[in-house]
Amino acid sequence: MRRPQGFTLVEVLVALIIVSLVLAASLRAAGVLAVGQEHLESAALAGWSAENTLADVRLVRTLPGLGKEVFDCPQLGLKLVCEREVRTTPNLAILRIDVRVYPDAARDHVLARRTAFMSKLP
Repeated sequence: MRRPQGFTLVEVLVALIIVSLVLAASLRAAGVLAVGQEHLESAALAGWSAENTLADVRLVRTLPGLGKEVFDCPQLGLKLVCEREVRTTPNLAILRIDVRVYPDAARDHVLARRTAFMSKLP
């Protein structure tokens, strides 16, 4: 008696289920990587905005007033909001400058934080 060649219907269905599970897992992994890449890019750009804000204070060499200031600080087309807070320290000759960068005006999630200390002395 001759053996039939090919696959049975059950074998084909099992192979299709396995292939569909592998493709679904691959799509999920690609989606997670895309979201992770977007978050890393936003965090890097926010860090640049924070560094630029502190560099601006250092270059101008006029110390900002005490308190908080909120302003837009876009970076490469990404809309960001910077919050600069200037406070005194126990040493009255030194100011503490904190910069926080948010993705939008709601300010519910901090993308980057930077702190600098500046002397009031010339």
